[in-house]
Amino acid sequence: MMLVSMHVFAGTANDGTQDEEPVNVKLEKGDSDKKDTHPRTLIPILCTYANGVVQLVLLEDLGEYTLTVTNQQTGEYWSAMNALILPTSTANGIYWVEIETSDDALYYGTYTLN
Repeated sequence: MMLVSMHVFAGTANDGTQDEEPVNVKLEKGDSDKKDTHPRTLIPILCTYANGVVQLVLLEDLGEYTLTVTNQQTGEYWSAMNALILPTSTANGIYWVEIETSDDALYYGTYTLN
């Protein structure tokens, strides 16, 4: 199985009265067998969070995949197959983002809303 680290810079949730700047997610490829945390190659997914929505841009076809976002404090989660846009939450917390493909590739990361 291939594990990919997704680095997300902390964002700040707002009250919905104005658009917040998207939080950009940098995806890097690692080797799960060696627990290597150093990036090797960029992977074909761009990911952002803004205003309660996680959005993916696929730079190449991943085939079938599932996108899941989980609030680590509450356990609440949102999940959809082949979704490019997934409405989530604007509540404060640490969120885990996971993209799992049908060929068992796994892409993951976190973002924080304060």
